[in-house]
Amino acid sequence: MTILKRHLAALAFGAILAAAGQANAAEPVKLGLINPIKTLVGKQNLEGAQLAAEMINQDGGILGGRKIELVTYDTNFSPPEGVAALQRLLTQDRVKVVAGEISSSVALAAVPVIEGEDAIFMAAVPKHPDVTKSGYDKIFRMNTTTAQDAQSFDAFLLETVKPAKVAILAENSDFGQVTINQMKKLFGDKLVYSDTFGMQQNDFAAMSTNARSSGADTICIVGSNMEQYGNILRSLSDLGFNGNRCLMPGVLNSQGVQIAGAAAEKAFSADIYVPSIDNAFNKRFVAAFEKKFGRKPEKIEVLGFESIWIAAKAMDKAGTADDTTKIAKVIHEGKWETPRGEVTFDKNGQASSGELIRLVVKSGEIVVNR
Repeated sequence: MTILKRHLAALAFGAILAAAGQANAAEPVKLGLINPIKTLVGKQNLEGAQLAAEMINQDGGILGGRKIELVTYDTNFSPPEGVAALQRLLTQDRVKVVAGEISSSVALAAVPVIEGEDAIFMAAVPKHPDVTKSGYDKIFRMNTTTAQDAQSFDAFLLETVKPAKVAILAENSDFGQVTINQMKKLFGDKLVYSDTFGMQQNDFAAMSTNARSSGADTICIVGSNMEQYGNILRSLSDLGFNGNRCLMPGVLNSQGVQIAGAAAEKAFSADIYVPSIDNAFNKRFVAAFEKKFGRKPEKIEVLGFESIWIAAKAMDKAGTADDTTKIAKVIHEGKWETPRGEVTFDKNGQASSGELIRLVVKSGEIVVNR
């Protein structure tokens, strides 16, 4: 081979390598997303995640210009369906990071599947404490746990609300059972009635009647599905219950208030986010969300946003979309700017961002309860 031919061959080979590099750089990074997307709460979490991907892509993507692509499956609040969705994401779609979900029961079922595939799970909403206590260091939770909520909300119930008798109506899930047990410890014999409802249940007349008949002056509702707790509030109102209505921290949402209508008036709760938080990131997020979806975002949307935003930014900082050990290490060690403020993670992967904000429904709006 002549010198000229060798030179031309080297140039051709270099061009092939460059083209391959450009193709790899242009290949999107797939992130998995699971949610009960046929429900309002699942749709809200999905919208937050979609906006995170859109904003990252508008900012130029990650890892030298690669775009984020969401691969989404519906879990239908069902652990078997959630596990099946995860298996498709991890084995067929070949994703390395899965985000989202509302249900603690689905999240708990997801943990061994995630661990078996050496993947990362950015659990958005599930509140059961065991979600981040498996010992596997690649599980992260955006939301607070019931124990974190209790640190300030229990004191508010005991010292400000001061109920004489309490009833609790809770979804039949791990989140619901944990909350019932916590309320039993908090109120003792003042807890005069408790009952659970199924995740697909839509008739709450009997349990609402029993709760009202118990003599409770305060009825607390534990439900991640806003269609359900909105209808429970309506049932209580139809029965003439005029006592305190408490939504346990983390579940009060404007669409749930719309479903309840006037029955939601003066219902109170607490949460980690309100759209009026005054920081530059939140202002950008709220403006982008309102432009895209025509309404203000709330906590569920923020948690969906964060689960994708932090995962993508960690990939970029770690310099890899595939090495889950490096990505998880970056997440654990980082301080992440989000719409609610700075978020950090403890050794178990539990997020923290400050105190709960007390909320109350006034004139059909959720406002800060000062």
